[in-house]
Amino acid sequence: MRTDPGLEIFSHVAPLGLRFHDVANGEQVFDRLKVTAANIDSGEPNLKSVAVPNRSGVFVLLNAKGLDKFKQTELNDEFWQKNPPNKTYRIEVSDLDFRFQPVQFSLKLPVKGIYQWETSPSSPPNTNSISIPLYSSPTRKTASGMSVIRAEMNNPNGKPAAWAVLEARLSGKLIARGFTDEVGKIALIFPTPAPLNNSLASPPEPSGKIPLAKQKWDLTLTLKYSPATFITSPIQSKKSELPDLRLLLAQSPGKIWADESQTKELDTVTLSFNKELILRSSRTGILSPMPDSVSDYSSFLIVSPAI
Repeated sequence: MRTDPGLEIFSHVAPLGLRFHDVANGEQVFDRLKVTAANIDSGEPNLKSVAVPNRSGVFVLLNAKGLDKFKQTELNDEFWQKNPPNKTYRIEVSDLDFRFQPVQFSLKLPVKGIYQWETSPSSPPNTNSISIPLYSSPTRKTASGMSVIRAEMNNPNGKPAAWAVLEARLSGKLIARGFTDEVGKIALIFPTPAPLNNSLASPPEPSGKIPLAKQKWDLTLTLKYSPATFITSPIQSKKSELPDLRLLLAQSPGKIWADESQTKELDTVTLSFNKELILRSSRTGILSPMPDSVSDYSSFLIVSPAI
């Protein structure tokens, strides 16, 4: 490659680089996101700087308020070994196309290299550990080859169960995770599981295999829901309606009720090929098998927070 000897190349080291991925399919997300940072240690915590994606899809924060001296420093190994600036920033992430739930989280700046997100709890499908997970919004459309579980969650007192985390497992393996919005709505979008070849199908198929259109999978559900976590957190109490992503994923286990009377927990559901699975609590008693009338079900899935 020829280089013009008269051409000067300038480089700028940013105090933060963030990479995001779609939990539904594991793909990197680099378009239509709004990513901002605000120095919450300063006297102007609502003054935000914008991060923009580079050619590699990494969102780069070039001008962080409160780190002016950082840009003038020679960023060699000695700089990082000494005592670099260590200021707390609130990062807010939202999607202009409403594919993903908006979130916030805090971190210390500057960060050397791309910021590495915590690997626990893991996010399905397997993804690069340094990438930040983005969870589907309740209004997101389902692409071909994907399955979806939807619900509108309420507390036993009738109020929306905001920011509750729902997880689905197949044969013990986590295949989907999502969380409710501020009014309790949720959509778990994930790749449709591999077909099951079961010669014991009822009625038995001539080939001994279950046709794709008749495929069903038994999924195990678990809930994480402890709203008091957000109320008592000094991070979440900042002036923002966005849930803190770390607090959200670290919630304690709650309960999912199969019926409005809360006599039996709902822990196993059946997903059918090419059909949305809508979770609701029954109005009276436990309905098994499925009821003949939709009126036998509530409009909501009743959940209880962790004690």
